[in-house]
Amino acid sequence: MSDIVHTTDQKPNLPMSPEQLEVANAYIVYGDVGMVSHHLNIQPHLVSDIINKREVKTYIDTVYFDRGYRNRDKFAAILDEIIDSKIEEARESEFYSKKDLMEILSMVHKMKMDELKASRDDSKSAPSSQTNIQINSGFGEGNYGKLMETLLKSPKKE
Repeated sequence: MSDIVHTTDQKPNLPMSPEQLEVANAYIVYGDVGMVSHHLNIQPHLVSDIINKREVKTYIDTVYFDRGYRNRDKFAAILDEIIDSKIEEARESEFYSKKDLMEILSMVHKMKMDELKASRDDSKSAPSSQTNIQINSGFGEGNYGKLMETLLKSPKKE
């Protein structure tokens, strides 16, 4: 179970308990809440609760996209190889259409834009720290403040 280790520098290091890491790694291996529940001998709703935590989801996504053909470096190398082979094929046959190559290049461009958009969405979802300061002196400068001052300072009539 512990053959998958969190070693990526792409995401901030999010604190995870050893239990969360164990459930996350089991989910990566088995890919199903029921299987994870069965193999770790815990209730399915607990598995779901753990894998739905932000830090666990981030870990699972990072591992998923860093391995195999989903790894962006490996994927880019394969796309480069496909483009190079298309160009070589075109030169050898001396018969080709620019449309074939343009379709591949436009597909690569679209995929890159989707990846950039996803990475921007990830950075937006990260928690940020903000301190709000509110100063209450009187009722403010606007019409409401003037009205409240007038009402409270006016002499009472009996």
